[in-house]
Amino acid sequence: MASRFTNLQTDLLRTFVTVVDLRNFTETGAALGRTQPAISLQIKRLEKMTETKLLSYKGKKIELTQDGQTLLGYAREILRLNDRAAASLKRARLSGTLRIGLPIDYSIEYFQHIIAQFTQANPQMLIDVQCDRSRDLLTSLHTDNLDMVIAITDMMPAPHVSLYWAERPVWACGRDYRIDPDRPIKLIAHPEGCFYRKRMLDSLNIEGREWHIAFESPGISALQHAVLDGLGVTALTKKTLLPGMRILHPKEGFPKLANIHVGLFYKHIKMSDAALNLIEQITIGVDAFQKTTRASLRA
Repeated sequence: MASRFTNLQTDLLRTFVTVVDLRNFTETGAALGRTQPAISLQIKRLEKMTETKLLSYKGKKIELTQDGQTLLGYAREILRLNDRAAASLKRARLSGTLRIGLPIDYSIEYFQHIIAQFTQANPQMLIDVQCDRSRDLLTSLHTDNLDMVIAITDMMPAPHVSLYWAERPVWACGRDYRIDPDRPIKLIAHPEGCFYRKRMLDSLNIEGREWHIAFESPGISALQHAVLDGLGVTALTKKTLLPGMRILHPKEGFPKLANIHVGLFYKHIKMSDAALNLIEQITIGVDAFQKTTRASLRA
């Protein structure tokens, strides 16, 4: 009797994900060590297996169909679990250099601790950590200047994202800071392009509130200290609130802010054994991190 289950082969899924990320069959073939016709054949095999059209073509432009978009999320998850299993079972000595990007516009202490533990357990590894704005980190990942990145993005799912979660920023000010209802709101913000900044401005503009950027810095630490110094109000996640701060609520004229999306990004085709092992540790950490995040969102 024929099986009622369809087994999606990981090599076909990896080809599919790589084509979506690179948007080019020839580049995918080069990345995976196959010819362009072989890549085309694998996509056709996957479409036949799933009995649906996954990609559409407009000239040389490759686009996802609706079914392709649906499969993409599952494919990334299957590959992530496959790579996690392989990394967990490997006992090989790790060596080489691993380039990691961490955002200055997000709480990263938790992930720094995981990376530090990994470094101590694998002293032969060279770990290069770059801290920058999320959008600049993602650019570096796309240009192969970084191997993996934790970053904030406004679009989920996004290219090269392995897993992601949401957090709701809150309005924050100094404990004794007083809001003057007759004056524009003094904002403490990251530079233009920051997702926290956009959420603050969108929220105030919808409410018809006047605002003024009173302090601007790319680093979260500078923003935190500006809040404590009473220079204005800002948006932070609950994990980045410091003693001496208080949360501003809708009854004070500060409506709830939209969620931000944070993800772990890497290119499946670029992952070394060392990267897979660290990704395994980060993923375990993210699972724990998400539990506290979900509790925070419900609060």
